[in-house]
Amino acid sequence: MSSQSGKLRKHPFSIGLSIVILVAAIVISSLAFLLINRRRGSDFSYTISGAVNLSSWDANQGMPVILEKGWEFYPNHILTPEKIHQSQEENATERYAYYRGVQISSDGWIDLGDTAELYSYGYSASDYKMNPYGVGTYRIELLLSQNVDFVTLNIPDIAQSATIWVNGKAVRHYGTVSEARNVYEPARVCADIQIEPTSEGKIEIVIVCANFSSPFGGILSSPCVASTSTIGTIEYSVRMYLTVLCAFWVFFLIGGSYISKTFISRSKFYFFLLMFAADIVYEIFAPSVNIMSGNWNTLIQISLLILANYWTFLFYYSLYPKGTSRLFDKLRYVELSLFSVITALYLVTFWCFPSVMYLHSSTVANLVLLLVTHLYCIFRVLYMGRHFEHGKNLYAGSVFLNTFIHLTILIRAQYFVYITLHAFLLLFLAISFTLYFVMDYVRTYEKLADNNKNLESAVEEKTRYIKRVNQDLMDNHIKLVENEEARKKMMSNVSHDLRTPITAIRGYIELMLNAKEPLSREQEVQYLNNMHTRSVQMEQLISDLVQLTRMESENDTLELMPISVKEMVQDLFQLYHAECEGTEKTITFDAPKDDDLIIEGDPKKLLRVFENIIVNAMKYTHDDGIINIVCHRYPDPAMLGGNAVEVLIRDNGVGIPANEVPYVFDRFYRAENSGINKTGSGLGLSIVKSVMDKHGGKIWVDSEEGRGSEFHIVFAASSVSFDEEEE
Repeated sequence: MSSQSGKLRKHPFSIGLSIVILVAAIVISSLAFLLINRRRGSDFSYTISGAVNLSSWDANQGMPVILEKGWEFYPNHILTPEKIHQSQEENATERYAYYRGVQISSDGWIDLGDTAELYSYGYSASDYKMNPYGVGTYRIELLLSQNVDFVTLNIPDIAQSATIWVNGKAVRHYGTVSEARNVYEPARVCADIQIEPTSEGKIEIVIVCANFSSPFGGILSSPCVASTSTIGTIEYSVRMYLTVLCAFWVFFLIGGSYISKTFISRSKFYFFLLMFAADIVYEIFAPSVNIMSGNWNTLIQISLLILANYWTFLFYYSLYPKGTSRLFDKLRYVELSLFSVITALYLVTFWCFPSVMYLHSSTVANLVLLLVTHLYCIFRVLYMGRHFEHGKNLYAGSVFLNTFIHLTILIRAQYFVYITLHAFLLLFLAISFTLYFVMDYVRTYEKLADNNKNLESAVEEKTRYIKRVNQDLMDNHIKLVENEEARKKMMSNVSHDLRTPITAIRGYIELMLNAKEPLSREQEVQYLNNMHTRSVQMEQLISDLVQLTRMESENDTLELMPISVKEMVQDLFQLYHAECEGTEKTITFDAPKDDDLIIEGDPKKLLRVFENIIVNAMKYTHDDGIINIVCHRYPDPAMLGGNAVEVLIRDNGVGIPANEVPYVFDRFYRAENSGINKTGSGLGLSIVKSVMDKHGGKIWVDSEEGRGSEFHIVFAASSVSFDEEEE
């Protein structure tokens, strides 16, 4: 009991430790990924006029310059480069308030960074605090080396409609930029623009933004400049990574379809594929990879997020078979119906009213849906882990990883090569489950191999057992045939043995009844004596049959007690020695003087054994025959545990033919030469054999026809002495 309780105490601790280690590994790897992959601002200086000084930068080295800092921002104005220049002249008639030292943030113009300074020309800073909805103009000036011919400007993400100006020219229009909502037209912006610097190496970039349909406005991810080949390589690496994810999904589909055949339920495999596919397609519809007109990018991404969340619930719902837990058995259809209805409501709302997607409340609603679903899955997995051992550590780790993956979708961070943390962790999750499924398949295969070996061994054992049974059946069949023959012979013997005295008795009765003259007293006595003798023979035969049947019955019990074989046989010797007086027959007795030869037995039944053998010895010897009775310790240590008592009865009578010795203990069997001068029922030795079997003893006969027989009767000796029993 103590060892079991120790295991119970240690078990939750080991699970908790495994989960802590896994979460720590995910957090550390995620932080390392962010540090390596995040779009960070490059180190550069500024010219006297405030331009970003990149004169020492070599575009051909392949290192892009991240334009995270050094921006100017003009709130609540749609400005052209010409208007900006005019407002900055000394004699300008109209000046526009603007922020300097602006840092690009994933929250857009709502968060302009801690280093931004407002030049408001007498107006309060609170008057220029940006709301999510409105307009604004970004400006940055770059100074490059004069030997740079072309560079590519990469803009990962602008929230809504925008116009991009380069060196005073409007080079791109996305949607319709307007301060009036009825004129404004939204569009998701992600662009690569090739730029030729001026002869002095200057590049002026002005980006005009308008937003009336998104929770965030303005530039959401830091632009960068680099050579065209560098930007192409970056974008190519993003698409290659997504290709790897898609190829991994196909590989998982093909390989898993075979491996999942060994699962109790294959539904978990299909739900994992759906969840994984939704997460991959979500990345494919990111603006930096695939831009669709209107609201399609956002609508598809939100739908994929909701479906991935729903399929995540179904995946963890399908991990545990029915009957694992009473609690979740009761909630089984309630939870499924609830999450299905909520998912359907979310999807119908966003598809019927696309404008709802851009509300702050919708963002909060999506976050709440993700949190509720994943917290419920975490509770479900941890609770089920106490009742279902299979894969519990992987399931516990994966539910935390899944939660982390789907919550990172809502983290609008900036990335250098646009490989999001969400996509990175997807590969981590897929590899983990692949390894698990393969290991589970290998373990299942090994179990099947062991089961096959055990089955082969069991089949071999059963085959040997069936062979033994068949052999026993054949032996029993032979015995039954022999018993049937013996039964027929027995019935013949019984009918003969009973018919003979009955016929004799009837004959004497008929003589007495049909006598014409009265019989003399001597004749009557002679006839009556003969009839008495014949009735005694019938009584003896019937008594032998009853005793044999009783001995072979399971209900027959022995009244065991310590018996001195020496004294019992000696009493019989004295009885039959007296009968031999006046005849030429000789009977001798030999036994050790200092050993009573004690055994455990039923005295009445054992007396019948010794008496029967002695009577047979006297019956089947000649008139001058010799019977020797010997009692002693049996010398062979292999017989009955090495402590045995033997009674040996030897005669020099007619003997038994060699081919008939094995059958002398069968019922009603009489040797061919046994009835030459003697009669008998053929049951005596059968009774002897049954008594010996009941006592666990051994009996056999050595005989030679014409030279006599030698019966060996062996018992296990008792550990209690005769004197101790008397005390």
